[in-house]
Amino acid sequence: MTAPAPAPALRRELGLASASLLVVGGIIGSGIFFTPAEVGRALPTSAWILGVWAGGGLVALAGALTFAELGAMLPEAGGPYVYIREAFGPLVAFLHGWMILLLIASGAIAAVALSFAGYLARFVPIGGVGGPLGAAAITIAAVTLTNVLGVKPGTFAANVFTVSKIAALAALIVAGLAITPLPVAGPLPAPPAPPPLANGLAAAFVAVLFTIGGWQQTNMVAGEIRDPARTLPRALMLGIAIVIVIYVGANLAYLHALGRDGLASSGAVAADTAGRVLGPAGATAITVAAMLSIFGFVNVALLANARVLYALGRDGALFPAAARVHPRFGSPHVALLLLGGWSIVLLVATRASLGALLSGVVFADWVFFGLAAAAVFRLRRLRPDAVRPYRVAGYPWLPAMFVGCAVAGVAASWIAEPKMSLAGTAMLAAGAGLYRWRSTAIARKSSAR
Repeated sequence: MTAPAPAPALRRELGLASASLLVVGGIIGSGIFFTPAEVGRALPTSAWILGVWAGGGLVALAGALTFAELGAMLPEAGGPYVYIREAFGPLVAFLHGWMILLLIASGAIAAVALSFAGYLARFVPIGGVGGPLGAAAITIAAVTLTNVLGVKPGTFAANVFTVSKIAALAALIVAGLAITPLPVAGPLPAPPAPPPLANGLAAAFVAVLFTIGGWQQTNMVAGEIRDPARTLPRALMLGIAIVIVIYVGANLAYLHALGRDGLASSGAVAADTAGRVLGPAGATAITVAAMLSIFGFVNVALLANARVLYALGRDGALFPAAARVHPRFGSPHVALLLLGGWSIVLLVATRASLGALLSGVVFADWVFFGLAAAAVFRLRRLRPDAVRPYRVAGYPWLPAMFVGCAVAGVAASWIAEPKMSLAGTAMLAAGAGLYRWRSTAIARKSSAR
């Protein structure tokens, strides 16, 4: 009797360069093109502005180093989902996957795709495809199908867009620092007075943390990284270092070209900076760069978060079909189609309230950010003898600092958007109820046999 052929498995095809670019691509989305103005409005001086950006980078580095230990110890598809499962059990892990599908990843993908469509409308008439909403849905569908073709096409696309936006931002930084800004026609609009320093620092730090998040997505594809115990920590540190240099450099360029008041009053800080140092052609070029950056984020978010749903299905927690791997392309095609499809549904269903939805995304994301980082403490206690090819430097203080920042981020979300935070809490409760119901149903079936 012929033994059945083994089920297709994910392929380890990603090296250091691709993994590092995934880190950069997962972080640099649309944020650096608009949040610096929010930071500028919140803080009174250039020194404070640059300081909070550098501080945000250090927080991201602390989180990345913590995740590097976990990723090297547990180099599986799913990343944070796996760490939470091993440290806190299947229920909490299920809730993470549940929220990834329901809100965290799908909400971010929907909102960012809609933002891309808005930029696209400046250059291409999109009325024939249903306007920004239709263009956003087509964008999500196209990116989903690209990733179904395998991790190589998906990461190739991600790498192309990542290199493009790095090059564009590098050019903007050099031009913004080296070229004397063009004179402004007429007086600049007066920016609003910054709030009290404590409130301003809190608002600015939230904006920076939003902009510098996303590095954890590379951990989600650890099951497809070659020699992950060695490659993943290096990729995280290299990627974060690149982003810190780019973000601080970009803000230096913004401040040189616009000044603190110009930065605070800008509605499109990167385009305004390019326009001041390079003229209208520069503004157009940076708008195109923003489009590439946003599109690249959609690609990375789909590629990475589908691996969480794959891991969820593999564990039998929800949608077991999500664990299927395409026999030809080696991709988790069902998980990709599930996430892409739900993102389109969410896009259509919440098109009038995506701004508030993103507040819910931030709330839910930082809950599990903190739990995943806290897993390093619990796993060191539960599995003291486990092989750890990489150990986080500054333990326990560095991971503890990051967990504290996650708690602060969740608290800030409650203060800023209590309704969306309450909605996110309700979704968590619904997920817990679903898990308990499903577990009870499975137990009854088992006892009846």
